Amino acid sequence: MLDQLFTKHQDLKEAAAIERRRQSEEARRARIFNARQRVIGIDTTALEQQLQEKHEQLQAEEERKRKFAEEQRRQNQVVNRKQHEQQQLRHLLSSEENRFRRLYQRPEQSRDFDLFDPDGLKKALPARVGDDDPRLSVSGAQKFDGEDLTERERRRLQMQQQRSWLEQQIRAKRQAEQDRIAGERFLEEALEAREQRVHQLASEERYAKQKIKESVDNFNRQLMNQQEYERRQKRQQEEEDNRAEIYNHLSSDILTENPEVAKSALGPNRIIPYSYKGMGPEELEQIRNGQLEQQQEMRRLRQAEANNKEAWDRLANQFDQTVVMKDRELNQRRRELAGRVGFENLQLSDEQRRKLEFMDRQLYQNRPTMEYFNQFNTTSR
Repeated sequence: MLDQLFTKHQDLKEAAAIERRRQSEEARRARIFNARQRVIGIDTTALEQQLQEKHEQLQAEEERKRKFAEEQRRQNQVVNRKQHEQQQLRHLLSSEENRFRRLYQRPEQSRDFDLFDPDGLKKALPARVGDDDPRLSVSGAQKFDGEDLTERERRRLQMQQQRSWLEQQIRAKRQAEQDRIAGERFLEEALEAREQRVHQLASEERYAKQKIKESVDNFNRQLMNQQEYERRQKRQQEEEDNRAEIYNHLSSDILTENPEVAKSALGPNRIIPYSYKGMGPEELEQIRNGQLEQQQEMRRLRQAEANNKEAWDRLANQFDQTVVMKDRELNQRRRELAGRVGFENLQLSDEQRRKLEFMDRQLYQNRPTMEYFNQFNTTSR
């Protein structure tokens, strides 16, 4: 986007330079091929004015380049800050996910951890501890009928063991339910924090867009005020010059009919040109031609001012187009961010759903029923 703006700016700059050289060449050709002006001499006033206009144009071009560079640098800073914040957000979400897995999804917290416990054999008891070992069965030929002297104690221990197993299963179910609720709560908090971050990024984008619009409006307003001030100053200067010229003509000896004022102190045959009243038709024609040239010069100046105003208007329109393009770019980025967030939410939802289906269909297939618990304590064996 910035490369396109810079290319367009370079094209406009080259076109303006070509047009300026063409106008300068036309004015120079008109001066060179004007026989009357070539005989009289060089118009130093016009040359000085051209130099002044060129100097002002160079200053305006340098100021415009400086402002464009500042705007480009500020926009690059905003883009870098947004990218850094997004990287921090992704890092935070990844850290929270790893912490959740480390706290609530450890292997020893699994329900069937005893099936694949690597230290299961080390924790298991031997086949027989002694004659009073309650784990000895009838089919093991270790104890026979009539030798069970601790039947009452054995039954009591069996009932306590069954009760202990039931309590352990109940506690395990409660702990699993609490872990599931805590995990869901943590996931909801993480999603809510990410949504808040997305809203914060959107608000910061709107704030940055508002600031860009305000800066462009202030720049356009300053340009308009500067142009209006220059036009007022120029019009006021022209009015003061005209009034001074009228007053000088009215108060000078040019309009008087006294022939003595035309006599020069350099000799009796010498006259003062600006006080001489006896001008002939050729001199009057020369004065009229000079007035016509002044009128043409005034028209040229007005045309140059109109061209300058048109150039400023084009520049203002280009800034407006730049603002519109920046607005579209920000909207596109916001839509892309919303799409990425929605896609990530869909991925998390699919992952949670697959996890639940895996746990329901594969891990928890052999759930104990009442028939399993009712088979205990039904016979003497």
